[in-house]
Amino acid sequence: MATFRRIVEKIWLATFIVVALVFIISYFRDDTDKLARVFDADLRALAWALVAQIAYFLTTVVTWQKALLYATGKTIALRESLSQILMVNFGKYIPGKIWGMAARGKRLVEAGYGVEEIARTSYLEQALLLLTGFALALVAAAITFGNTIYWLGFLLALVAIMLFRHGDTILQKLAQFIPRAGSLLRYFQVRIGTFEVLKLAAGYTFQWLFLAGAFTFVCTSIISVEITPANIAIFVVSLTAGFLAGFLALFAPGGVGVREGVGAALLTSVVSLEEAVLLMLLFRVWVVAAELIAGAIVLGSAGERGIKTGAGVDR
Repeated sequence: MATFRRIVEKIWLATFIVVALVFIISYFRDDTDKLARVFDADLRALAWALVAQIAYFLTTVVTWQKALLYATGKTIALRESLSQILMVNFGKYIPGKIWGMAARGKRLVEAGYGVEEIARTSYLEQALLLLTGFALALVAAAITFGNTIYWLGFLLALVAIMLFRHGDTILQKLAQFIPRAGSLLRYFQVRIGTFEVLKLAAGYTFQWLFLAGAFTFVCTSIISVEITPANIAIFVVSLTAGFLAGFLALFAPGGVGVREGVGAALLTSVVSLEEAVLLMLLFRVWVVAAELIAGAIVLGSAGERGIKTGAGVDR
């Protein structure tokens, strides 16, 4: 049984890469119109999309390193950080969505992290990622639709981010009122300074912005859309709202269908519904392909998996 488990651990990423490639090929095989649009894409726009995607990966792995450092006082190498981020992303395509984080947790245990440290860091990451995503989506929606309710939501998201500094104190007081929940709440008590919260929030905001940039350039390489602040805001809100909806839809592996539906509905402000659906599907393929390439790089390269202490890493 142990041998079978070790085999699965070694081949799961390669298996996912093969399955994803089959999906990409089958998606385009019987639709020559989609293929024609892809082959006629503006290469300059795609080049900028690639730059934005690389910036997204770099920002993501560095921010995960920082989250580990601020929550535990130690972190991991850049390659290992990329490997763990890809684990989480690939795991979202498995029903339940927790398997990627579980796999990452196992890697961290092997690197010497405790269960409480892993839980606290994951909570820190997911909470700030969602809060910054909501903040960016709301400010983009406010620009797009001109409704003051979105500005109010944006301000509430900012307040929630600032209050995160006091999250451990709030949870401690909550544990006093609900003693039975104390053993569970300790996994979410992250002691972190205001400056560290702001640095992480900035990192996650740039993640969203770089991903939205890649999305914008992929879309404009296929469809002719004037690049104006208003149109850019529409692309940003379509990307962020779509990804957030897919993230929160626990029943949909990788947010499949939900992400595309929400994003396409918002994109209809600048393109037709048919074009909006095509663009969301194409970006799904783009993201999967980018993760496959990054995964292949991780598989084909050697690097350290050990811990770096806080003393040796810039805080």
